[in-house]
Amino acid sequence: MVDLAAHGGPFVEAFAATRMPMAITDPGVEGNPIIYCNAAFLQMCGYERDEVLGQDYFFLMGRHADPGVVERIASAVAARREFAEDILFHTKEGREIWVAGLVSPMVEEDRVVRHFTSFLDITDRVQREQELHRAKETLDRRVATRTRRLQTAKDKLEEEVERRRRTEALLRQSLAEGEEALRFRDFLVQEVNHRTKNALQLATSLLQIQARQSEPAVQEALEVAAGRLMRIGEVHAMLAYRGETPNAIEVGPYLLRLAQSMAEGLVASPGQIRVEVETDEVAVWRPDLVIPLGLIVGEALTNAFKYAFPEGRRGRVRVDLSLAGEGLVSLRIEDDGIGLPPSRRRGALGLQLIEMLAQQVRGSVVLGNRADGAGTVVSVTFPDPNTAPVPLQTQ
Repeated sequence: MVDLAAHGGPFVEAFAATRMPMAITDPGVEGNPIIYCNAAFLQMCGYERDEVLGQDYFFLMGRHADPGVVERIASAVAARREFAEDILFHTKEGREIWVAGLVSPMVEEDRVVRHFTSFLDITDRVQREQELHRAKETLDRRVATRTRRLQTAKDKLEEEVERRRRTEALLRQSLAEGEEALRFRDFLVQEVNHRTKNALQLATSLLQIQARQSEPAVQEALEVAAGRLMRIGEVHAMLAYRGETPNAIEVGPYLLRLAQSMAEGLVASPGQIRVEVETDEVAVWRPDLVIPLGLIVGEALTNAFKYAFPEGRRGRVRVDLSLAGEGLVSLRIEDDGIGLPPSRRRGALGLQLIEMLAQQVRGSVVLGNRADGAGTVVSVTFPDPNTAPVPLQTQ
C-alpha cells in the first residue's frame, strides 16, 4: 500500500489542507482500503488516522449499512465509473451523520489506480427532510382520521336525511289523507246545509200555502212563522254554497242581505225606509251563533217596518254590529220612527223571542225607545266568539 503522505508534493498538501472531508483508496489491493485521508475526514468521523488507514468505506456504515447502498457502491467500483450516494455514517462516538459521497476513479494506462472520494455533511438537510416526512406522516394520519370521522358523519347525515325523507313522505301522505278527510267533511257539511235549506224552504212554502187558506188572524201568524223559517233557511243557504269555510258565515254581508230582503218584502213604497248596516270588521262566525242573531235582527226589523213608520212615513233603520270592549260584542237595531208604545212592550211574541234568542247566545238585551224619544232601540250584548267567552246575566 502506497504511503502518499510520505511522498508529499503540492497535490498532497492541497488535499490535506482542504476543509472538505476526503479520502483516497487503492482498488489494486483487496477490499479497496483507504490509503490516505485529510484532517477534515478524521474530524468528521472522530477516528485517528491509524484507525482509518487500511479500512474500507463500509466500516463507517457499521452493521446498520443499507444493503442497497452497499450493492450500488460495489457495482460502481466494479464498473470503474463515478458514482454519488447519500450515505449514513456512524462516528467513533456512535453519532449518526449523513454525507453526500462522491467517488471518482483515477485511471492511468487504462486501469483504475486510485479512487478519489469526497464527503459533504448533509445531516441538517436530511434531518429537516426526515422531520418534514414525519410531519407529513402525522398530517396524513390526522387527515385520514379526520376523513374517517367525516365519512362517518356523512354516513350518519345520509341516514338522517333518508330517515327525514321517509318521515316527510309519511307526513305528506298523512296530510293528503287529512286534506281528503277535510274535503269529505266539508262536502258532508255542505250537503247537510243544502238539505236543511231545502227542508226549511219546503216548510216555509207549506206555511205560506196554509196562510192563504186561513183566517186573517191565523194568516198573519203563519206568515210571521214562515218569515222566521226563511231567515233560518237563508243562513243554511249561505252555508251550503260557502267553499273555503263551509261551516261559517260572514256576518256583515249576511246582515246586509237580510235587511235588504226584508225591506223589499215588508216596505210598501220603495225608498220609504232607508236601511243601513254597519260592522266594525269582517266577522266569520259559526251558524249556531249567526242564526239566533239573524232571528233577533229579523224580529226587530219586522217590528220597525210594520209599526214604526205608519201612513207612509219616511225614515231610517240602522243595524250596527261592533266590538263593545272587554270581550263583548254589541248588536244594535234602531229606527227613527214613532217609538215603541208601552202596549207593545208587554206580551208581544216578537219581543219575547228576542229576549229568548239573546239568552241563547248568552247575551243581555235592552228594549226601549231612543233617548231623544224618536224611535226604537233593540240592543243585544253578547260574548265575542273570537275571544274567551264571557258569561252574562239576562236582564
